[in-house]
Amino acid sequence: MFLNVSAETATEETSWSDKLASMFTEQWWVFLVTLAIVLVVMIVIKILTKGRIFKIRTIIKVAINCVIAFVLLFLINTIGSIFGFALVPRWWSWLLIGIFGVLAVIFLFVAYFVWPGMFTA
Repeated sequence: MFLNVSAETATEETSWSDKLASMFTEQWWVFLVTLAIVLVVMIVIKILTKGRIFKIRTIIKVAINCVIAFVLLFLINTIGSIFGFALVPRWWSWLLIGIFGVLAVIFLFVAYFVWPGMFTA
């Protein structure tokens, strides 16, 4: 009887660090794929426009901002997992973020030709 009770409580209780580790392992690879897709699209547009739209510095800034956002989300979840909540989006949320990122980059590419003076200000 005591073995069953302790086994049940052991399977039900997980520490906040275990929750945090499982959340992180579910998210990091999808984040990297999303970041790679956005950066590849930016690099392709840079090559097609011969560097007129995106400079290397802009691409590096976008990559750094994405990494900082992921780290901040991870830190928020570190604090949140202590209190039992998490703000980590599901794996498909990163794909949606990547799709919107690619659409934004495509919009900038089209805007460059429709409004030529937009990027020279």
